[in-house]
Amino acid sequence: MIRLFAVQILNSLNFLRKEKIIHCDLKPENLVMKNWGKSGIKLIDFGTSCFEGKQMYSYLQSRYYRAPEVFMQMPYSYPIDMWSFGCMMA
Repeated sequence: MIRLFAVQILNSLNFLRKEKIIHCDLKPENLVMKNWGKSGIKLIDFGTSCFEGKQMYSYLQSRYYRAPEVFMQMPYSYPIDMWSFGCMMA
């Protein structure tokens, strides 16, 4: 089940990257089931998301899924979503 979820999240992140969107708040609370009892999930809550090169916030992401560059208030890009994904999978 975890592998099925991981593949779907990675597909979502791949789509976002193609569209030049950084989610900025990837965490379990922002994943919902498409149909109860099935393995399909949706990525939700794009409230702090941004387009590449148009970052608006310097401090974002939930504490437990926060990438080092966000913690140190450095410029960020797509890798912050991959960091959060890694934290969720661990």
